[in-house]
Amino acid sequence: MTSITVHWPRVPNEHGDTMLWFGSWLVGNDGREGPSIYSGRGGDVDTYQAPDGATGLRVRRWPNEGLDAEYADLLQLDPAITISADELNFDSRQPYTHIPGVDA
Repeated sequence: MTSITVHWPRVPNEHGDTMLWFGSWLVGNDGREGPSIYSGRGGDVDTYQAPDGATGLRVRRWPNEGLDAEYADLLQLDPAITISADELNFDSRQPYTHIPGVDA
């Protein structure tokens, strides 16, 4: 069974407040979101067991809570992996775009 350990860092957002994070599993081959695993302000390290059918993990962050969240998808679920959410690449086009009519 695949497990992933995620370090949810406690880092500031653009307003000097603590960044808001959200994590959820991806299921299927179209980027559909499944069960959520985390919602909080960081400072946590948790290990999660991937549910049946999980194809990846989506991590969202809100550097500016007045705007939409940024997200990064992790699609390589190895048997056991450890990541830090702030080391994911939020600045590149993701495989499953959220913009209608735009393919990744």
